[in-house]
Amino acid sequence: MNGSIVVDQATNREIARHPMPLNIARALIAVAKRHDVLVMIPHEDELLVEDPSDTHAQHEATSNKLSIRHVDDLTELDVKPTKVLLVGERDITDPLLDELNRTYGDQVELAYSSPLYLEATAAGIHKGSAITDYCEAEGIPLSRVMAFGDNGNDIGMLRTAGLGVAMGNGIPEAKAAADLVTTSHDDEGIARVLSRYFDVDTSDVPGLSEAPHPETNETDDAARPTNPTGRTLT
Repeated sequence: MNGSIVVDQATNREIARHPMPLNIARALIAVAKRHDVLVMIPHEDELLVEDPSDTHAQHEATSNKLSIRHVDDLTELDVKPTKVLLVGERDITDPLLDELNRTYGDQVELAYSSPLYLEATAAGIHKGSAITDYCEAEGIPLSRVMAFGDNGNDIGMLRTAGLGVAMGNGIPEAKAAADLVTTSHDDEGIARVLSRYFDVDTSDVPGLSEAPHPETNETDDAARPTNPTGRTLT
């Protein structure tokens, strides 16, 4: 949920919840509808939509095991959403993003999670704030956190973690926000980083030793990031 709900999956304990103010959500939805963008609201175990037959809505519900609930007009939403999903091609969503940033930029967080998905959460709430919420609850220093990401909604997390790692197939903005850029997800990018900091057996990963090593964004040893194991980036 991009930081709006933080749950310890081991115990199912809810650590934090940060819904969007209802008046802001309704106003944002109204602007999105004016841009002819599909609006979806995940809420508890349901997906609230105006058109249950839409293929994107059906895919979102199926992928996340949600039941679809039809709502006649989402601008009259009666629940505070933890996230608003805005779906459309970039020629539609980019102008929408520009308008929302101008009008509500200090009241919501806006980020792409895929080429088609623009996601809105409450101001200051993103994957980085989720890491902070969890670490504060568990007494874990942020310097001991390693995070991997590749898209716009990962940028806050990459900046927050002690070691933020962008995937080689990630967008340029994610790579710029990271401390380290690894290879792509199809080229065992995560395994390459973990094998440098942890004693993990990667002998069964084909070609792991021959491929390029992850590259740091830092230019000198003094500026290199703190990492979860205390080992120096090389």
